[in-house]
Amino acid sequence: MGASREDDALARRMGKISEKSVNVVVVERPEAREALARTCLRAMLRERGAFDRVATFEDGTCARVERDDARDAFSLRETLLERGGDAVEEEEAAVEALSEDIACVVRAFASVVPRREGEGVKATLSLLRSTLCSRLHVDVTSARLMVTYCGASTEICDETTSAVIAAANAGGGNVFSDALKGAAERLAPPRECGECAVALLKGERWRYDDGTTSRGRAIVHRSPAIDERATEPDDRWRLTLKLDVERFGEE
Repeated sequence: MGASREDDALARRMGKISEKSVNVVVVERPEAREALARTCLRAMLRERGAFDRVATFEDGTCARVERDDARDAFSLRETLLERGGDAVEEEEAAVEALSEDIACVVRAFASVVPRREGEGVKATLSLLRSTLCSRLHVDVTSARLMVTYCGASTEICDETTSAVIAAANAGGGNVFSDALKGAAERLAPPRECGECAVALLKGERWRYDDGTTSRGRAIVHRSPAIDERATEPDDRWRLTLKLDVERFGEE
């Protein structure tokens, strides 16, 4: 399969992250959302127990990940079909559709985010049934990609609010930055990305060609709260994909 026109379009839009003036790229993908909505994926996961599945796509191959590679890397048939046994036709279609999209997103990430020689892409697929990282923060990495396939999505501060908080955070003023975060919660609350949107978030350690980094200019964001007491079952869980550069920060 390899790269497709869809990959190229996604990578072109994500590529803006390399510009100093850009600290986040959000690509809304209604076509991906509609494609998954036509499957029984949500019904398969509604009563499924929480899980984290981690896979590493190696350097040299991560830019050519195909549907079957993504499916096998996460053992998606076994992961999504907790009861075991063979998938029925509708379930098989859901597994294949999710695998196809994960492969597309991994390829685009691998072509856009700089990696050192030998570094691949670390991917985490999670079914979350409790809140994770609900405080406003920046990532101590070069860039991180988030996709929420089902449920509430990553919440991102506007450019002005993020710039003020990130600068204060980088300056070491934790009390001041915490106060700013509290003010942002009340006066300029972060906005949620849509389901299936690709959110490419610049962290504090993006290194530019001139040797400078993105410290003090990283995007401020948080994970949404999950209401475990919600009356609607679909409000009590999220299916997310997180992509990072493999071994980022290790010597």
